[in-house]
Amino acid sequence: MLSNYRTLFIALFVSLFVLVFGAFVWVSLKLDTTKTEQVSDNLLAHFRLQLDQEMSNALFISVALSDNKALKDALREEDEEAGYQELIETLEKLKKYTFVKDIRTQIITEDLDIFARSWDNSYAGMPLEGFRADLQRIRRLRKPKVSIDPGRLLTIKATTPVKEGVTILGYIEAIKTFDTITERLRKQGIELLVLMDERFLDIATLMRENPTLGHYVVSNRNYNRIVLESLRPYAQKISSNSYFFSRDRLNVVEPMRDSAGERIGYYLLTLPKALMSRFEESDERLSFFLQLSKDDLYNVVESWENRKGSFRSLYDREMIRILGSIPPQERQMFEEEAREILHGYTKEELIDVILEKSQERRKEGKIR
Repeated sequence: MLSNYRTLFIALFVSLFVLVFGAFVWVSLKLDTTKTEQVSDNLLAHFRLQLDQEMSNALFISVALSDNKALKDALREEDEEAGYQELIETLEKLKKYTFVKDIRTQIITEDLDIFARSWDNSYAGMPLEGFRADLQRIRRLRKPKVSIDPGRLLTIKATTPVKEGVTILGYIEAIKTFDTITERLRKQGIELLVLMDERFLDIATLMRENPTLGHYVVSNRNYNRIVLESLRPYAQKISSNSYFFSRDRLNVVEPMRDSAGERIGYYLLTLPKALMSRFEESDERLSFFLQLSKDDLYNVVESWENRKGSFRSLYDREMIRILGSIPPQERQMFEEEAREILHGYTKEELIDVILEKSQERRKEGKIR
């Protein structure tokens, strides 16, 4: 009888131990999964903020240039050389005295031909309609847009109509690659792979020699080659997982969509496991990375559509606004252009500008 009790006690003890151990393992796995999902969510939140900033910067430049009088005159008069020179000079000033540095710009005619390019003007006259389905959409919208659409390269493109009254003379486009956002994320330990679906290679003619990962073409030039090679055995996981592990890295997947909402590829964020603890905090703690948010995209478009300021154009306003931030030894060139701009204003318009500035200063003084 004693032997039977002992056997029963051992059996109950072993069962209880297995149950407790199993519960401990289950809770541990659940906590690990929850932690991984939190890190994944925070990585995505941080990446989206960075991408919004890049898009906002491009849209700012596009809208500002769309009001440049000399560029409008060049388009109206079909003077490609004058348009090219003005584009180069204005872009250099904006790069030097604003937060936007790595950007290219081009002017497109109303018929969707290249008019002038800041980086290579040898393609003037080349039709874009066959490469850029997104340009048809902006033709219909008649307002600024910023998107990621396949062209000869996959880039962030901000396009703004150049208007004279209700007539569209052409379009100003600001173009940013993914190089800056790749470098910025790398400084925080995150590697980025921008992966375009290979079906777009018939359009993206300049990307046909780019490396691939599974059925996707790597679109950012400064990708990490070691990370890319380490991911080759896991390529099939990209389209079917929101995140996955590969050796010593956490890989987070974000669909990439064009201006029509169609999925055209994926963003792949990859982080060493050893750095996961950096991103365990909530996304509010990560918000210090942000300079511009998605709301800025709408604000820029709204400022283009509803110019409530007293200046004739956004370009004029920005040119005058940045004068105060330019070092005295470099201010002469800008002052000359500012004088030229203001000489074209009537007395009443100048009074409105002065009064508006005065009101802005009073409002700023009340902010606490």
